[in-house]
Amino acid sequence: MNINQSNIDAFFVGLSTAFNKSLATAPSYYKDISMVIPSATRVQGYAWLNNIPRIREWIGSRSLNQLGSQGFQVENKTWESTIAIKREEIEDDQHGIYTPIFEEMAQAAVAHRDELIFKLLGEEFVQKCYDGQNFFDTEHPVNMDNASLQKTCSNVFGSGNCAPWFLLDCSRPIRPLLFQARRPATLVAKTNLRDDNVFFNNQFLYGVDARYNVGYGLWQTAFACTDPLTPYNYAVVRAAMMSQTSDTGRPLGIRPTHLVTTPGNEHAALRILRSEMIAATTNEWAGSAVPIITQFLLEASNATPVWNAAADFILSQATYGSGYVTTANGQPPSASGGA
Repeated sequence: MNINQSNIDAFFVGLSTAFNKSLATAPSYYKDISMVIPSATRVQGYAWLNNIPRIREWIGSRSLNQLGSQGFQVENKTWESTIAIKREEIEDDQHGIYTPIFEEMAQAAVAHRDELIFKLLGEEFVQKCYDGQNFFDTEHPVNMDNASLQKTCSNVFGSGNCAPWFLLDCSRPIRPLLFQARRPATLVAKTNLRDDNVFFNNQFLYGVDARYNVGYGLWQTAFACTDPLTPYNYAVVRAAMMSQTSDTGRPLGIRPTHLVTTPGNEHAALRILRSEMIAATTNEWAGSAVPIITQFLLEASNATPVWNAAADFILSQATYGSGYVTTANGQPPSASGGA
C-alpha cells in the first residue's frame, strides 16, 4: 500500500467497521443483571433506592412519601486500550492481519463491562451499600419507620468454605447492580502523517476509550451463599430471598431469575437448573433460573483459593420445612445433624 493520507484514512475506516460490528455483536451479561443508568455528570448520586412506597387505598388526602435519605455516589472512570502499528507493516500490505485484532479489541471492551460487574458482585461481601452494611450481610435494618417492628434481615448464608453462588432477581427495573454509562467505547486514531508519533517513531496509533463505572443496587434483589450448591441449599436460599421486604417493610414480590457462580460450580449449577431428573427423582428446579458461569468473579479482591475449586455436591432431596438455613454439606438438617 502506498502510504498517503487517503489510503491511511481508508485503512482506518475498514478497521472501524470491523470494530463496530464486533462491538455490537459481542456476547455479554452486564445488561441482563444490572440496571443501565445514563450519566451526564462526573459523579451520579443514588439516594432513592431504599424507600419506594407501597400502593395504598386512596382515603382522604394523598400520603406523601419522601424518597430515601440514605444513598451513595458513583464516579465515572475513564478506560482505554491503545496499540501501535509500524508504518512498514501497513506499507507492506500486512494490514489484513489487523482486522481480527480490532475485532478482539471490541470484544475486550464489552467484556470489560462484565468484568467490572461480576468483580463487584464478588466484592459485595466486603463492600458497604446505602444502609451502611455490607451489601451481603446478616444485619440489614428493615422497618426503620416503626420502632415496634424494627428488625434485621440477611441476604447471605454459608460457612465461607465453598465457592460463592448468587441468586439475583433481574426481572425488576431496580436490580442488584448498576452500570453507569457516561460515554460508550469508541475507536479513535492518531494517523496524520504529520503527527509526532509518525514522524519520530514511525508508528500509527489506534485506541479505544470510554467512560463508565459500576455500583450497587437494591440488596434485597440478591442473595449469596458460600455453602455447597445443592438442591436443598438452592431451595433454602430461594425461599429466604423471596421473603425479603423493603426497608419500610413492604413485600417486594422477589422472584429469583438468575444464578451466578464460578467455573468450579458449573456442573452443579447446570444439573440443578437444566436436568429434568436428579437421582431418579423429578427435579423441580429445572428452568427456575438462568445460569451464568463467569471467571470474572475470581477477580474480586476478597476471592480466596476455594473460589477456584471444582465441586459437585448434588444430592436428591424431598421436601423442606420453613425457617431452615443452608448447611455446610448441602444436606437437609435431618441428614447433616442440624442446620
